[in-house]
Amino acid sequence: MAAVPDTETSATSAAVATSPSPTPRSVIRTAITADGRARRLAGASVGFTGHQVAEALVPVVIGATIDRAVATGDGAAFGRWVLVIAVLFAGLTLSWRLAARTAMKVNEQGAHSLRMAITRRTLDPHGMSPRRPPGEVYSIATSDAGAVAGFTHTLSTKLAAALGVLTAAVSLLLISVPLGLLVLLATPPVLLLMQWLAKPLERRSEADQAEGARAGAVATDLIGGLRVLVGLGAAPQAEQRYRAASRGALAATMRTQRAQSLYSGANTLVGSGFLALIAFVGARMAISGSISVGQLIAVVGLAQFLQGPLVDVAYFGAGLARARASAGRVARLLGTGSAVAPAVDPGGVADASVVTVDRVTTDSLAGVSLTVRRGEIVGVVTENGRQAKDLVDVLARRINPLSGTVSIDDTPVDLLAIDELRANIFAPPHDSALFSGSVADNVAAAAQPGADLAAAVTAAAVDEIETALPDGLNTPVSEQGRSLSGGQRQRVALARALAADPPVLVLHDPTTAVDSVTEARIADGIRRHRRGGATLLLTTSPALLGICDRVVVLSGTGTVEGTHAELLDATTNPRAGAYRSLVTA
Repeated sequence: MAAVPDTETSATSAAVATSPSPTPRSVIRTAITADGRARRLAGASVGFTGHQVAEALVPVVIGATIDRAVATGDGAAFGRWVLVIAVLFAGLTLSWRLAARTAMKVNEQGAHSLRMAITRRTLDPHGMSPRRPPGEVYSIATSDAGAVAGFTHTLSTKLAAALGVLTAAVSLLLISVPLGLLVLLATPPVLLLMQWLAKPLERRSEADQAEGARAGAVATDLIGGLRVLVGLGAAPQAEQRYRAASRGALAATMRTQRAQSLYSGANTLVGSGFLALIAFVGARMAISGSISVGQLIAVVGLAQFLQGPLVDVAYFGAGLARARASAGRVARLLGTGSAVAPAVDPGGVADASVVTVDRVTTDSLAGVSLTVRRGEIVGVVTENGRQAKDLVDVLARRINPLSGTVSIDDTPVDLLAIDELRANIFAPPHDSALFSGSVADNVAAAAQPGADLAAAVTAAAVDEIETALPDGLNTPVSEQGRSLSGGQRQRVALARALAADPPVLVLHDPTTAVDSVTEARIADGIRRHRRGGATLLLTTSPALLGICDRVVVLSGTGTVEGTHAELLDATTNPRAGAYRSLVTA
């Protein structure tokens, strides 16, 4: 695979990702022409053209050899013509080799630049709305990006094929004007017919790729939650869901392949009929003496040669259809709107001391207000997981509230640059993913240089699993942490959050996969580690709520606030029974 310079990658991906409204045309153009690839594409086209022109001249030179050397019995002339043929074959071979290498380099660089643009858009801190399943993003970044960049080969080889057809036509004109005119006049209608036949293929190609991406998204989601599905006994239902998606993708692929087969058959039929007509006319002219034997051989050779370039040119429509379908999917992903808007005039907060949630409303929250100050641990109990998730996402600005505001030291968060906001408020999602690398790498992923990783490891009780792992904290972690148990993954993710040591830390159910003894130890570890920082715990765990300075209960009847013990006490809290049912369920 060709190496891609970092400067080229960043320039192209930035150009594509920041385009105000990416279109299939702009995606294709960027993939094959940006960062000097237009020059290389031109070089590849010249090389392929040289190959095709040389191929077209082979039957002409062989015909000339027969007329000027074989028919005359001139041995010296025969040697010279054999040398010409050898040079011709050496030239066409070298042209193809150089062109193929250059085209492959353009192809790989173009695909890589699109993948980087897709990655840049997917990782944009402002998010995407609507969100796309990981499997769909993966399909677009691999299959579709490759199909768009693959248009490099389509364009360069089909242009060369067209010039090969032109060379053959000129050669036929020099041999016989009627034959040359036949080719020149009949070729455009033949190509238009072949392009018309390619139209249905574009529609089926896009549907095929969309169904394939949907099946990939379903597969990715199911694999990610496989252990949970097995534990819930829902594996058969998950299998049925994937089977339905897979069958849909298979049906779409079969429709596309049937269309491709019909298109190929029609192309072959049209091209073969055209070539048979040329050969027939040439043979009649040779019999009448209008052309020589060598010229007849040249005509037959050109007729055979023309089949390849004509079919190649005809397939330009199919190649363009596939590239446009994939480019459309890439363009739609790159053009997906942001979940939150960038700050128009970003303010600044050096070190958050107070976070205020003021009457925040989302699809699941109704007018929520709360405050967390430096040095406090505040618990939040919600009636359902959706409310907790929405509150975490609002604090992290992964979504915007329908109404209400979140402020840091009296500065609304929508006036802060997203990176500055997240440097002050660290609010990882509940199902935080682990990355390939070691356990230690995962713990240190969000930490500042010189951070006390050992303290975070101890606070999250990761030191307990360290001895159970083959290489301790240096044990490699597989993709998404699947080599670890659910409880181990949760502890490592918590240690990573604690090691980040942000001014404000928001944790959503950080101990749901550990036993009660470990949970109690982790609760004490969080209390000790977060001394001096602001911490918000969204949980229904009594062990975690017990370390909180205050607990805020969000319910449909209003907000109740107090310590965990006060909220459990029916003499001080009329809703103690409802609270007890939430935290002991």
